[in-house]
Amino acid sequence: MSLHNSLKGGWVGWIVSISFASVQGAPSLNPQCVAQLKRDVDAIAAQPLFSKARLGIAIQPLNASQPLYTQDAQRYFLPASTTKVMTTAAALTRLGPQFRIRTDIYGAGTGPTLDHLRILGRGDPSFSDQQLQQIATQLKQKGIRQINHLLGDDTYFQGPAVVPSWAWEDLQAGYGAPVNSLILNQNAYELKLWPQALGQPLRVEWLSPHPIGSWRQINRTRTVAQNAPEFIEIVRRFKGNTLEIELKGQLRAGAPPDRSAVAVMDPGWFLLRRFRMILATQQIKVGQMSLLSSVEESNAVLKGKSEQRLTQIQSPPLTTLIKATNQESNNLYAEALLKTLGTTLPKKNTEQSTHEKGLMVLKQALTQLGVDASTYAVADGSGLSRHNLISPLALIQTWEGILKSPHAATFQTSLPKDSVGQSPVSALWSKSGGMRGVSTLTGYLQQPQSAPVLFSLMFNQYNQSSTQRRQAMDAMLLSMNRWQSCQSGNQ
Repeated sequence: MSLHNSLKGGWVGWIVSISFASVQGAPSLNPQCVAQLKRDVDAIAAQPLFSKARLGIAIQPLNASQPLYTQDAQRYFLPASTTKVMTTAAALTRLGPQFRIRTDIYGAGTGPTLDHLRILGRGDPSFSDQQLQQIATQLKQKGIRQINHLLGDDTYFQGPAVVPSWAWEDLQAGYGAPVNSLILNQNAYELKLWPQALGQPLRVEWLSPHPIGSWRQINRTRTVAQNAPEFIEIVRRFKGNTLEIELKGQLRAGAPPDRSAVAVMDPGWFLLRRFRMILATQQIKVGQMSLLSSVEESNAVLKGKSEQRLTQIQSPPLTTLIKATNQESNNLYAEALLKTLGTTLPKKNTEQSTHEKGLMVLKQALTQLGVDASTYAVADGSGLSRHNLISPLALIQTWEGILKSPHAATFQTSLPKDSVGQSPVSALWSKSGGMRGVSTLTGYLQQPQSAPVLFSLMFNQYNQSSTQRRQAMDAMLLSMNRWQSCQSGNQ
């Protein structure tokens, strides 16, 4: 098995499709098979290398009345990106698989000159330059040649664009990009760093448009020998009115390039400036630009003005959005979905942020799925916050609820797939998570004609190498696989 290390806060996990037609009813458990599983997992968890770590383990067949194995399963652990299982399950439950996020374009005045054009964002995490180009083309086709005032309406999500409990260094990187109403290109600049000759700086290749305005790149990277460690760090700061992007770190000579991203600092203005440039390619001139950051400001600017909707852009369906969230372990997508959940509450309490409301709806949806609210306490939707606390039992209950729901098959397709060991008939669906001192894996394992085995493996406060941690988790998965074979009489 292999894990692809994606954005911080999680790696991509494993899974394949199964049929739920054959898993109705509680499975009968063979005592000898259960005893062997317990011996196997106990031996793995008791290794001296984990003596100072905290391990939380829960293993339970779907529809079983009690778990096969637990170790501190009701205690809280840092979950990292396994949090996304709860977020996407809640979003699918509350919003439905065909839900789409809309971006509306309103205009005041008549062509060829508009008094103003307003782009109203609702937090579509997939919105990119391609959609801005589509809007610009449609405006040109409508005969628009001049926009006196371009307005960016960034008021749909209320409250801060970043999670208050995120670490400062995470806010620099693409995986910690702000989540506002007007998202563009995932609110990040993407780049690749290529190793060169030994001792030379890494070559920088920008995969997205360069920052707009005054900026400069400081390259403090180098190419190192094969036995040297590899790391990359990107720091951004303002010096006066100039944005500095400093690149630090090293890659080995001959190694593959590193793909990184740096978060934009002012996402609403980032979209407006990109939009003005794209409108210019269609020979549409823009005069003044303004970003509307509060409902009061928006009401004041629009008071007495008559608008009409010129066009609308819709995101892909939720099925596609949760697939990107889970398969790519995409933090921005997860946080956008959490805030979208928050917008489903009545707008009575204006003191609460959309993020806070999202956490409330998340809990409501998980309770609907049968998850005990006392088994977790989450601070965000992605798992990047170190204030998240989730028990192995909470994740087991989430799997149990979503796999018994009408959305079971849809949720399956949102996750990566893999097999267990060398067996072509053993299938594994899972989501993993990782940050410093945290390694987690949750999902379920399936063999034909057997009930899925749900599991949650949570390693906290460990300092072992990733290889040792991965070997231990793989060994536990192989033990579960042997248990299924034993149950079905194939062993």
